[in-house]
Amino acid sequence: MKPTQGFSNLLCLASLIAQPVNAIVGGSDVSAGDAPFAAAIISSTNFGNTYICGGSLISSKTVLTSAYCVDGSSASSLRARVGSLEHASGGKVNQVIKVIKHPNYNTNTRDFDYAILHLQDAVPDITPALIANEKTESGAPLTLYGWGSTDKDSEKIPNKLQQLGTTYITSGDCNSMWSDTIAVTYNMNCDAAPEKGRGSCTKDQGGAVVNELGEIIGVMGQYNYCDKASNGRPDINSDTLPAKDWIDQNTI
Repeated sequence: MKPTQGFSNLLCLASLIAQPVNAIVGGSDVSAGDAPFAAAIISSTNFGNTYICGGSLISSKTVLTSAYCVDGSSASSLRARVGSLEHASGGKVNQVIKVIKHPNYNTNTRDFDYAILHLQDAVPDITPALIANEKTESGAPLTLYGWGSTDKDSEKIPNKLQQLGTTYITSGDCNSMWSDTIAVTYNMNCDAAPEKGRGSCTKDQGGAVVNELGEIIGVMGQYNYCDKASNGRPDINSDTLPAKDWIDQNTI
């Protein structure tokens, strides 16, 4: 029987990601002027400041991140460093004054894994990222931005923001690859790097997945296995298109 076009595309995607997907290993330092919207989410306690996740400035006073990153955290304990490619220095550290998790966020399925952070002070000198208005086509080139682990066997993270080119995989195709383990929903999308040993990992959560226009099409979530359990299957992100109305309504 002759395979359908959709099935053929799925086979191509499966072969593309047949090699293990790692952390943002083999990525590269982001150059000055690129990804100005990148925000480092910091937990502030009596013991000091600790980087916990990535985020994206989407207005002068609003950061988009993962609900997983801030679940259980109060606004008073959170800061966002903006205007720096380094999570531990430079730019401006801004107090978070409000945390808004998506009302349908599910801690078990990790569906609707979006959160909005309102900042105390406006950031007028940084160009915010735009959220894509249109559906991303299968196979489209993407870029991940994150401060996550660069080694699957270590939780050590780089101080400088990393970037990695990957390929878009639809939720339907991705669900076919993960169906024995994870239900990939309409609110999710996936990506895979073309070379062995590349992808997102610990503490990349909340960071942006962007298209060729520099628009955000996804937020990296908790489903990034650093090649420990994925068996070469793609990383799973939260798709921003289904949540765009909610994001817009909560942006200040």
